Amino acid sequence: MRRLRAARGLSQEALALESGINRTYLSGVERSERNVSIDNVARIAKGLSVEPWKLLKDE
Repeated sequence: MRRLRAARGLSQEALALESGINRTYLSGVERSERNVSIDNVARIAKGLSVEPWKLLKDE
């Protein structure tokens, strides 16, 4: 998620606003400190303009 966000030139705050998610929650998800629900995966994917499965793919 961090790579996709950075590639789009978005800060955590900008992605959080775009996704409708709290910035500190998003930060915790990026650092694998928080579990993320499937609903929030969909919201983050929409904010990044990618399909949700791209966030789940292990690269």
